[in-house]
Amino acid sequence: MRFGVGVRFPIPGSLALVGKAFSRSRVKAASGGTTPLSGKATARWSWTSGLGSVPVITSTSFTLGTNPGFDALIGHVDATNSPTSYAITAGNPSGFFAIYSSGNMRTGLSAAPPDNIYNLTITASNSFGTSPPKAITVTVGAAPVVANFSFALSIPAAAGTTVGTVSAAGGTPTGWSITAGNSAGYFAIDNSGLITVTSAGASGLTAQAYSLTVQATNALGSNTGIVSITASSGVSSGDGAANAPTGTAQFPNLLSGMAVRPPWNVAGVDYRTGINSGVTLKDPATISMSGVSVDTGSRIVTILGDNVTINGYDFSMGGGWYLNVGSVSQIGGNNATITNCKFRYNTMWIRNQPGAGNPGTTIRYCEFDGGVTSADTNAPEFLIDYRANGDHIFEYNWIHNVACDIFSISSYYNDGTISKWTCRYNVWNDTGYNSSLGWHPDWVQTYGGAIIEIDFSYNTCAEISGGGAVQGVCGDPGGPWYGGTIDHNTFFVSDTQHINFYVSPYTPGSQLIDIHHNYARLKGGGFPNSVVFNYAASGPDGNFHDNVNMVTGTTFTFWSDGGTPP
Repeated sequence: MRFGVGVRFPIPGSLALVGKAFSRSRVKAASGGTTPLSGKATARWSWTSGLGSVPVITSTSFTLGTNPGFDALIGHVDATNSPTSYAITAGNPSGFFAIYSSGNMRTGLSAAPPDNIYNLTITASNSFGTSPPKAITVTVGAAPVVANFSFALSIPAAAGTTVGTVSAAGGTPTGWSITAGNSAGYFAIDNSGLITVTSAGASGLTAQAYSLTVQATNALGSNTGIVSITASSGVSSGDGAANAPTGTAQFPNLLSGMAVRPPWNVAGVDYRTGINSGVTLKDPATISMSGVSVDTGSRIVTILGDNVTINGYDFSMGGGWYLNVGSVSQIGGNNATITNCKFRYNTMWIRNQPGAGNPGTTIRYCEFDGGVTSADTNAPEFLIDYRANGDHIFEYNWIHNVACDIFSISSYYNDGTISKWTCRYNVWNDTGYNSSLGWHPDWVQTYGGAIIEIDFSYNTCAEISGGGAVQGVCGDPGGPWYGGTIDHNTFFVSDTQHINFYVSPYTPGSQLIDIHHNYARLKGGGFPNSVVFNYAASGPDGNFHDNVNMVTGTTFTFWSDGGTPP
């Protein structure tokens, strides 16, 4: 038999005979009879028993939220015919995405995708081959959504003065702009949402309300909101920033996201408090100076001489030292200064400095670490105990991780009534850890005596990562405040904290405390509304004004114990 050209011998598992000569040929198949093959040009007989097919990808798109982070699951890429591996072949030059042999697509291990729409090309493979490339869309995030904000601005304001920071929900903005209300160019906004005063604003701003339309944009769209800025000359500018210690602020992002923030430089946010950077601390055991005794066995340093300065010592060494200014049995330590020192766990006692109006103790640029991050029955009830007459100053200090009270002020020894207490430019955070044990923590607690005049200003009181129920700033009936101000403080507290400002009704002739221009965060719930500005129910009415809720941008209204909050 002659075979024509074009004959192809079969591969295992199939039979295929092709050729012109087969048009008149008779072929007997060995497997069960005679099979005629005919056709003018070609004839074919084939089967594929035992063979499979390459995969076909069926997924088309995925969507995930903003800021997914590294190695976050996006979804499973589905395909037919049991793929054994996958590959991203195009659209991923920055390594934002990865796909595993299981078909799970995840964000990259070293690069996470910002908000955008990504067009990836993906293939799937098995032992029979590789699928056709499939275009898959991954949408990360969403367009930003901008709320309305209100800010207060003290004028005159220098160029570069911070007005406030706006933020957006939904997707993360990649850019901000002011689209209306700024024809004079008084304000500028950067890509973080920070609004500042321009040089034109420094010379042109007047006491009035300014309404700006701001726009947030990212790759998925844009959105606008209204920012109301009330410029006023009635807010003090003595925020303490000029004399702040060197170093980086502890909590620069603390007030991010607030509808309104204080218009001044905030301690711990815009400038640092505590020990100046670069100070080398010394061992208290090495103190050797007139008027100072050192008990190394009990780790107690006592100041009995006048006009003594303790500078640059680490009282946290060896588990903590006590520092006493004066003593229970011996008067002394007039006009003492403690600066650039670190304390941990143990207490500072200030005792028996005689004479109303005399220079008392100045504590400046120090760090007080209460040494606890949970309830601890061995922790001291308070860190700093004032029982001494005179004019005392406490400023630019950082206090944190406190079990109970920060300040205890009383007159248990030799009429310790303070003639004036100036407490300003300080930061304290995470206090009241022992409230879970039934303790009664306060930031400031007076009892058994009085502060004749209080100047409590420009402090930042923040519960950030711990602490417990804290009553706040208190003057009990046994320890009245005769007058003074509580002003320009920032209170950033959680649901379990509230702030009380008490004026005792029991002392004839008590003057009103002027409580104004304090800014506080409310988180909802709590007692009541988390932050309570109040006087004792039977106390005198007070000067309470211009205190601002940072969450809503509105001002607080005074109410008393048992009253209804606004």
